[in-house]
Amino acid sequence: MRRASTGGANKWTREVSMTVHARRNSSPDQSTWQTLEAHATSVAFIAASFASVFGAAEWGKAAGLLHDLGKRRKPFQDMLKGLRAKDKDTQHAKYGAALAFANESLPLAFATAGHHAGLHDLHALQTLVEGIESLPLPARFAFPPLDSITGVRNENVLSLEFFTRLLFSCLIDADRLDAAFWEAMGARTVELATPMIPLEADVLLERTIAERASKRETSKSSPMSSIRNRIFDACVSAGEHDRGFFSLTVPTGGGKTLAGMAFALAHAKRHKVRRVIVVIPYLSIIEQNAAEYRRFLDPEKKGIVLECHSSVKPNSKATDEEIARLELITENWDAPVIVTTSVQFIESLFAASPSRARKLHNIANSVVLFDEVQTLPTALLTPTLSVFRELAANYGVSFVFSTATQPAFRRSSNLTDGFAPNEIREIVPEPDAIFKALQRVNYVFEKESIGWEQLADILATTHQCLCVVNLTRHAYELWHKLNEKTGQRSPKPFHLSAAMCPAHRLAVIRSIRRALKAGRPCRVISTQLIEAGVDVDFPVVWRAMGPLDSIVQVAGRCNREGSPIKGTVHVFTPVDNKLPGGIYSTATDQAAVTLAKLRNSATGNTSDVAVSEALATDPGIFTSYFSSLFQLANTDGAEIQKDRAEFHYRTVSEKAVVIKDSGTPVIIPFGRARHLVQKIRERVPTADGVRFTRNDLRALQRYMVNMRQNDFLFLKNRKLLDELLPNLEIYILNIAQYNSRLGVLKPDQFPPMEDFIQ
Repeated sequence: MRRASTGGANKWTREVSMTVHARRNSSPDQSTWQTLEAHATSVAFIAASFASVFGAAEWGKAAGLLHDLGKRRKPFQDMLKGLRAKDKDTQHAKYGAALAFANESLPLAFATAGHHAGLHDLHALQTLVEGIESLPLPARFAFPPLDSITGVRNENVLSLEFFTRLLFSCLIDADRLDAAFWEAMGARTVELATPMIPLEADVLLERTIAERASKRETSKSSPMSSIRNRIFDACVSAGEHDRGFFSLTVPTGGGKTLAGMAFALAHAKRHKVRRVIVVIPYLSIIEQNAAEYRRFLDPEKKGIVLECHSSVKPNSKATDEEIARLELITENWDAPVIVTTSVQFIESLFAASPSRARKLHNIANSVVLFDEVQTLPTALLTPTLSVFRELAANYGVSFVFSTATQPAFRRSSNLTDGFAPNEIREIVPEPDAIFKALQRVNYVFEKESIGWEQLADILATTHQCLCVVNLTRHAYELWHKLNEKTGQRSPKPFHLSAAMCPAHRLAVIRSIRRALKAGRPCRVISTQLIEAGVDVDFPVVWRAMGPLDSIVQVAGRCNREGSPIKGTVHVFTPVDNKLPGGIYSTATDQAAVTLAKLRNSATGNTSDVAVSEALATDPGIFTSYFSSLFQLANTDGAEIQKDRAEFHYRTVSEKAVVIKDSGTPVIIPFGRARHLVQKIRERVPTADGVRFTRNDLRALQRYMVNMRQNDFLFLKNRKLLDELLPNLEIYILNIAQYNSRLGVLKPDQFPPMEDFIQ
């Protein structure tokens, strides 16, 4: 490893006696500006507090003291005073990084160098710090010894790589918090370094137990009630186990959402855990789960439950000022209960950007509950499981893998970081017996392909039904066909897809539940987002052929309460059988292979009956299915582990993407969003121009839709997107492009005017 030339930087020196500033405000009076000493001390205190959770307080303190060392230089001070423009010579992050690099403290070097630009690849860091001049270190500064890092004593390169990410996260969050406090209040408030609301696990567990008791009373007649109670009680008892990896294998409709939270809170109470993080599939409806948790965990609306699924990112042309503004409002997961998506969680584990990595340190000392864990991206399984192991081994994290279709993640040649037998503890005893007791549907496999016109005819004559298709375009086309068939004689069909903002989807789900409960006609066309964890109960479900776990998951929306008359799940192949690419298509092919094997193992005309019974009662089928799928797919095709071992942070972040085009979030003027937008626009800015906060972003994310880049640029170029505030890079969709039933309209979609939001 090359050393940076630091001209004697190893000889620690004391601060020079002069007043230097970290940042200025709008006042010409320099006595009101924030001094570098005050800023560095505050950031060091906060970062040390964060890092102390995983035994690295001295590293957090060192990062805080070192990160802005370059601001001591005259070019930077002249820039603050308006005596020169910002240029290459006013950059400051590389100076502290050079000192850390020269002292062979890679974690501090990476964190300091990247606290604005993001984590670099190692070769870029070396180039950045080469030949940097020496600057005096803060008084009493000492580089922490490398062997003080938990898990790195045996020179575990991947452990060191991940520790650096955690340290970077602590520094970013501390730096942004101090900046936000100073801008908002004109003073530093270091006491706010810890979460404003602590996790009172005992109180929240009592509320969860009370919620189960309430459900027990209201569903005494349901055949499912006793089984749900048994599952719940087992989860509470299992919370006493030591930390580690757990599986919660429960059939759909078995009450996993509530039971999983009960385990997490009982486990948190036992081990004094800081927070519970619930990870929902990116194709699911996170807003429903968050609303449910918020209802019984936070009746006083104190902010106990944080819903996080939108991430506002600066575009490639954003100025440094615009980027800094956005970073001040990025999410840091400082609530006791976090409900987020697998995209947010997984991509944060491998993020290089400050805005995405800021929340990472708050995963330490937590319980992570993965709902529908089978949806973890297969192409990222090896690096993801590797990081899970690191978090469990060295950062006090317990993981719960919850699903009806347990993938097991067995160790194999293609999944080297998979789990050995008995390494994951099953929370509920005898899951096979529970599955057999909960056979509530019959599967019907349609022999011929079905077109949308034909399917619309069938659905129009079915009083209550749900149809799940594979593409948003398919949902749009089928909804229109069905809408034409039902006409004026019946209520319009419902539509659910990612083209609708979360608040809109939740409102539609509530309308669906009311229609089902009242026995009114209720026909729903949806993409996959409804099939995991959404509490609706249809007598008939249609599912386009897809991955095997998706087929079984959507069966959980059929005869959910276990009526003696079994529900029917029709599995069909559309004439337009286009599928999402990548692993989804591979999984669909593997599903066909697995179903064919099940049929071949049956005899006579009863093969479909045997297949139906096996899918409903034998969870072992999915272990075999996923093992075969993982052998077909490359679980680290991008060689992320190799790049991690070489400290290629930026390269890793570019590769570790769950969705290639995850889109740009735009605000939809739906419901309360109009009031929020008006309130923000009318707000009088502070002396430093602050008009938009993290709380604003948290409130608005329920009214956001992620738009693919091409669609976003199309609408922006045609002035169909308006800026929320000048220079903020957050946009509002023109109301003419949002349909009250279908959501965001693409340029070629023109439904009747009556369906537009007024």
